Amino acid sequence: MKHKRTTLTVLAAAAVLTTAGAAWYTTLGTPAGSAPPAAAHGMCLPATDTDEDKAGYAHTIALVTVDRTVEYREEDEAPGGALLSKVTVVEPLKGSPPKTMTIGQSVLRQADGRYAKTKPAYMPLEPGHRYIVGTVPDLAYGDGWVWFATAADNDLPTVTNRWTHAIDHQIAPRPDPACDDVVVDTSSSPAAL
Repeated sequence: MKHKRTTLTVLAAAAVLTTAGAAWYTTLGTPAGSAPPAAAHGMCLPATDTDEDKAGYAHTIALVTVDRTVEYREEDEAPGGALLSKVTVVEPLKGSPPKTMTIGQSVLRQADGRYAKTKPAYMPLEPGHRYIVGTVPDLAYGDGWVWFATAADNDLPTVTNRWTHAIDHQIAPRPDPACDDVVVDTSSSPAAL
């Protein structure tokens, strides 16, 4: 359980880091009112500025229908948690996803029991709705971790064309431009960072 809590803590941090591009952190215990140590550590994620960046990092991209919520895993150390959803793949766009998948994503749980997104391109998956999702492998969450989700209920042709174009012009994973001294690990999922 401690590993899962640590993973979920890292997930919350990954969502913030992706939005900000990079984050600097220092060791705990810096006395109040004093400057951080001269040697700070940097942690970088792959660039996700464009759809082409997201398409390049995602291992699979598919149009899915959300069948049901499987589980919500809350963590103690930070707000939010992981929502696991069972989805049916309607149309694979990149990779070879199975016909049905259980996938996890970072969400914030609201007082009314609904879920809120942790970053702009990260729609919480709701049962009965269609999305185009990009996933990366992560066995801790079933068939993968949601790297991005785009609602596809209202204008399916436009959304499908958007992601087909992004896949056709995808950019190989690269460090975020704000990071100038850290190598990006492109083999692991955001959940493992």
